[in-house]
Amino acid sequence: MSVAGCRLAFTTGLCCLAACAPGAPAAAPAGPAPTAIVPPSPEQLAAPAPPAESAQPAAAPSPAAAPLAPVEPRPASPAETELAAADAALERDQLDEAGRHFERALALAPADPAARLGALRLRFAKLGLPLAYAEAPQHPELQKLVREAEALSAAHPDFAPALLEQGQWLIVLGEAPRARTALERAARLDPRSAEVPSALGAAYLATGDTPRALEQFERAVRLGPEPPERWTNYGTALMLRGRLSEAIRAFEHALSLRPDDARSESDLGAAHLANHRPDLALPHLARATQLAPERATFLTNLGYAYELQGQLEKAVETQRKAVALDPKLGSAWINLGNALAGLKQYEQAEVALRQAETLDPSDPRPQASLRDLAEVRAKEAAAAAPATGTGPSRAAPAKR
Repeated sequence: MSVAGCRLAFTTGLCCLAACAPGAPAAAPAGPAPTAIVPPSPEQLAAPAPPAESAQPAAAPSPAAAPLAPVEPRPASPAETELAAADAALERDQLDEAGRHFERALALAPADPAARLGALRLRFAKLGLPLAYAEAPQHPELQKLVREAEALSAAHPDFAPALLEQGQWLIVLGEAPRARTALERAARLDPRSAEVPSALGAAYLATGDTPRALEQFERAVRLGPEPPERWTNYGTALMLRGRLSEAIRAFEHALSLRPDDARSESDLGAAHLANHRPDLALPHLARATQLAPERATFLTNLGYAYELQGQLEKAVETQRKAVALDPKLGSAWINLGNALAGLKQYEQAEVALRQAETLDPSDPRPQASLRDLAEVRAKEAAAAAPATGTGPSRAAPAKR
């Protein structure tokens, strides 16, 4: 599951299982679930709210009361019409058309913060960066966009959309604490937005605040349950809290909304892996790699499922594809080393684990796997030594 990534689909790279150490995958320590969070089922979210009951019957309207005139919706201004057309073009990824509409909106309303923000959003779209955590750290053009969004927010402090875009771009830069500050302000200004809690949940997740992330992702699916990305983000937070059955349901619902979504397939497979069901995980992980063969994280999860199923040759083959796609993916090197060790190809296993250790010396998993590998090799060497005592001698006891 890819924080390695909460469009806002923060495939916050949340690869919970793409970085497994040896042994069966374990969910993050659950801890007590926050009592304020009651995870909704898709059926509960789709059901209409029951009518409010009153203890007293409603009073009949007074004959003298004049009927209220219906409120007519205000017609959109020409600038608002252009902005709506620009947004629709952005959704279709038709950037040139979106640019023409944004230019007209700016010409019609040069002081309108929505028109100015639209121009910034178009520039971000042209960068081609996914809305994923730390996707582009220190990206100079993205840093410039953040500064301009901050200036727009300073000039229009009550304009929540500028804070939303600012927060999302800060997440892409990997600056989650700053993103939290901007998005918390946006949430106070626009409590009915579904996009704001979706982004804020990703920021909380990136800073390790899983309970708050879960609360925000649940709010996002309640306010806007249609986008599947919101359900995958929600499932990710549930999974990190150890609530695997609920996470599986969330991922299944995301997949029902978009059956050909590679991320939903991979996340559902990863949840089954965490639930110690590699047999259920394999079809989803295999499907994810078919839909997105360029995603190394999907491949390493698939390879890990093969390893748990005892299909070590296929595990090694799959992990080699993963490291070829992304040589810096430490989890794939770890999984490759463990699969090679299972095949008793110890020298190659050590090379793979050393590579993982080099990529991230602070990661304890390669070191743990290397210790396990050394113990296995020592035991096999001792078992193979002749009974004449010519095998490796024990170390002498330390002198006091």
